[in-house]
Amino acid sequence: MSGDHHTIELPSTPLPSHLTTTASQAAPPNGAPPNGTLPNGTLPDGLRALDEPPAVLLGELALPAERESVPRARRFSRSVSTASGIGHIADDAEVLVSELVTNAVRHAPVPGSALSLRLLRAGTRLRIEVHDQSAAVPTARPVDLMEETGRGWFLVAVMADGHGTDHTASGKAVWCEVRAWPRDEHPGR
Repeated sequence: MSGDHHTIELPSTPLPSHLTTTASQAAPPNGAPPNGTLPNGTLPDGLRALDEPPAVLLGELALPAERESVPRARRFSRSVSTASGIGHIADDAEVLVSELVTNAVRHAPVPGSALSLRLLRAGTRLRIEVHDQSAAVPTARPVDLMEETGRGWFLVAVMADGHGTDHTASGKAVWCEVRAWPRDEHPGR
C-alpha cells in the first residue's frame, strides 16, 4: 500500500460520539415502523438508535478533486472491503464509492480541492462517506438510462439501503450505507 492512505486494523477504536450522529437530508420513507426507526436503522432525523454501537472507522483516503482519484478510490474500497471480511459486497461498495467520488470531483468548487473518502462499520452496515469543501447538496434529477452521465445519485439511491448528506464545518459529507455484516449466505431470499 502507498503512504497516501491508511487502513485501521480491526478491532478499531470507535469514533467519537459527535461523529456518529447524523443530520441527514434524506426524507424518511412512508410506512416507518411505529418505534420511529427506519428500515436502515436510522431514526427519522438521521440519528442512530441508542442501542446501536458507534461507527468504527475501517479506512480513510485523502484525494484531490481530480478524475484520477476515482480509480484510486475504487482500489482503496476493494482493499478495505477484503481486509474487513466483506468481500461479498466489494463490487457494490466499489460502484457506490465510484459514484460518490465522481460526483464530488465533478462538482468540486475548485478543481484539485481536497476530498476525503471514509469507510466505516455502522452496526451491520458499511457506511461510505465522501467529504468535500462544498455546501451544495446533491439533488435527484430525471434519469435517462441511455445517457452516459447523470445516473450517479440514481444508482446510489437504488443500490444503497440508505443515503443522504450531512453538513460539516468545512462543507458536506455525502454518504450511503449497505448491509455488510453478517454475510448473507442466501442472498435474494
